[in-house]
Amino acid sequence: QNKKLIYKIGIAGFVFGNTMLLSMPDYIPGGELLPENFKNFFGYLNLIFAIPVLFYCSSDYLLSAYKNLKHKVINIDLPISIGIITIFSQSAYVILTNTGTGYMDSLAGLVFFLLIGQWYQNKTYQALSFERDYKSYFPIAVAKLVDGKEEFIPLKNIQVGDQIVVHNQELIPADGVLMKGEANINYSFVTGESKPVFKHEGDELYAGGKQIGSTIVIEVVKEVMQSKLTQLWNQDFENKSKERDLSSIIDNISKYFTLAILIIAVGAGIYWFFHDTSKIAIAFTSVLIVACPCALALSIPFTYGNVMQIFGRTGFYLKKSEVVESLTHIDTVVFDKTGTITYLDGLSVQYEGKELSEKERSWVKSLSRQSKHPLSVAVYEYLEGQLIDNIEDYMEIASSGIKGKIDGKKIRMGAADFVGNKDFKTKANASLVHLSIDGEYYGVFSIANKYREGIEEIAAKLKKVFKVHIISGDNDAEKERLYELFGKDTELHFNQSPIDKLEYIKALKEKGHKVLMVGDGLNDAGALNESYVGISIADEVFNFSPASDAILEAKRFTLLPDLIHYSHRALHIVYASFTISFLYNIFGLTFAVSGLLSPIIAAILMPVSSVSVVAFVTLASRYALRKLRNSQ
Repeated sequence: QNKKLIYKIGIAGFVFGNTMLLSMPDYIPGGELLPENFKNFFGYLNLIFAIPVLFYCSSDYLLSAYKNLKHKVINIDLPISIGIITIFSQSAYVILTNTGTGYMDSLAGLVFFLLIGQWYQNKTYQALSFERDYKSYFPIAVAKLVDGKEEFIPLKNIQVGDQIVVHNQELIPADGVLMKGEANINYSFVTGESKPVFKHEGDELYAGGKQIGSTIVIEVVKEVMQSKLTQLWNQDFENKSKERDLSSIIDNISKYFTLAILIIAVGAGIYWFFHDTSKIAIAFTSVLIVACPCALALSIPFTYGNVMQIFGRTGFYLKKSEVVESLTHIDTVVFDKTGTITYLDGLSVQYEGKELSEKERSWVKSLSRQSKHPLSVAVYEYLEGQLIDNIEDYMEIASSGIKGKIDGKKIRMGAADFVGNKDFKTKANASLVHLSIDGEYYGVFSIANKYREGIEEIAAKLKKVFKVHIISGDNDAEKERLYELFGKDTELHFNQSPIDKLEYIKALKEKGHKVLMVGDGLNDAGALNESYVGISIADEVFNFSPASDAILEAKRFTLLPDLIHYSHRALHIVYASFTISFLYNIFGLTFAVSGLLSPIIAAILMPVSSVSVVAFVTLASRYALRKLRNSQ
């Protein structure tokens, strides 16, 4: 397509140069002395040169206008097509009747500059999309098996033949073959079918499927970029829709813009018919060419696309550029607790209860390894012992715990009532993981959560603008600590299941709130999807959630308030670029209606308007980013 456009630009440029040369007698003093037969001959040559410009170089505009008219739609290509046909028809008439030399040079120049403008816009949109690949959106690491040990590597470094470890509730990052373990794959994100599919060793597994059960090892057979994972991220999960008030306004403006231009052009032609007939064609055609909603239409995608790239380099990855606008509408922020506002590693763990033998420690460590819940990870890292791969009947129940059978022993870990100790009293300032083996209560792991650095500052910044809520699947042991960090006016909700979290977001929506949900993508996928904007916090583990609108690297968590603020700056940039576009159209139309603007100058000004908007957006967004960094 680009090569075809280059050919058209080349032909239009060639014709423009030659028709200008043949029309030289009309522009230089003494040209009227040229014999009449030479003038007529030059006119016929110009007509022949102009034919490929009309039927080949202008074909995109003419066909677009024709196809839209067939469907009773008026688009911006219609006035351009009318202008091109008007210049050609008038010029062909005066040349064939030997009453003038026409404006074929202006026609060729008009099409030449229009095509250059189209080429520039294509380059602009390519610049917006060149970073939209899996490398930009998946900064998360996956666990690669190296010499029997798990090593985290960036997703983009996965190669065919690598063996990767997939834990319970994790998505398969690339197509592969099951090498170890029993896979119970939920492909609901990919196919919409929620019933898990059981797979044996040697069976093929596809990217985007979620493992339900014990840890499995797969061997990669396709690179990530060739798998379904990118499609999964780019699709609208459950047709999640966002209100885009500003975009809707622009769509309506563009819809009626063309009709208004046609009316103005006809009005200008009628006016000059009664005042100066020599200006009818110039005024009519110039109005059709110079007025352009392109700069107006370019303002939103280029601004948001530019901001999207800046966010990506900062560690904040948006699914779509429209999320930038959505962030400006939120009025409520809801945080999940564990793994979102707390660290996943470096947690302080203590065990109280019956002393564990070496074999029992291995059982508990092996069971803990199956789950990627932060508390399970903490227990796994705390215990020493040899890992056992053969785990039967593994199951993870959200907000309750995990269970499985190892060496014939039934092991449960999780909430007190889940393991059979309903009378246990909650300890202060700690999350608890209870343990039972074969129905016998053994003890409890007390895990002191470590809150992310700068959490108080984040809370203070957000509470100046938004209502802040915290929902957690844990008990209320850290209630007072959370009040210290977030303030007494923060709404706290504990012992919330994934369904409870989803219903909580729904309740806020029903009250008219536009909610930003920030979670880890493990037990809050439903809440992330239900929220107005859902952000998944990504640590060094593969917690990709297709339900989220964005992924924020955990190490960039403190930037969250500033990123929201920068989205508002982007909205101001859009408004400013609208102003530039409107001023350009008012300025251009004033001269065009007056008959002071030739069609060729109008064609030059048309792409210049787009260039000015692009330049302004680029400079303004960089300035806003610099100001944002200086304020930190």
